[in-house]
Amino acid sequence: MIYFNVGTNLATYLIVKKKLIMYNKIIRSFFLVTVFSFVSFAASAQTLDQFTVLLKNGNAPELAKYFQSNVEINTSDASNSYSKSQAEQVLGNFFKNHAPRNFTVAHQGTSPQGSKYVIGNLVTASGNYRVYLYAKSSGNSLAIQEIRFEQQ
Repeated sequence: MIYFNVGTNLATYLIVKKKLIMYNKIIRSFFLVTVFSFVSFAASAQTLDQFTVLLKNGNAPELAKYFQSNVEINTSDASNSYSKSQAEQVLGNFFKNHAPRNFTVAHQGTSPQGSKYVIGNLVTASGNYRVYLYAKSSGNSLAIQEIRFEQQ
């Protein structure tokens, strides 16, 4: 009988140990997914905040660093899909002709397709504009795919 109890206790111990190891792996996996999701969300939020600061300052060269290879830009002066370098020039000309004084965010979020967006109001020396900025996730960062300025 003693051997039977030892065997049963050993078997029970091994089963419990296996379950604890499995639960430990599940908890670790959940923790890692949660942490990486939070870091990813925080990084995209930080980038959206950077976009708003760059719009407020009228900094076309810095914004251009976040452009996709082709960017759609719609202003009162021009409306087209441009290469990265052309888009930087078009945006630079817009900021030169309409010097930004302030930019406030009205809305920001994520579209159902996963794109990030910022909608805000740009106050310039020559009038006010409603700005729509759309960016798509590209690896760990965001790439701007469209900027639209609508005069109010």
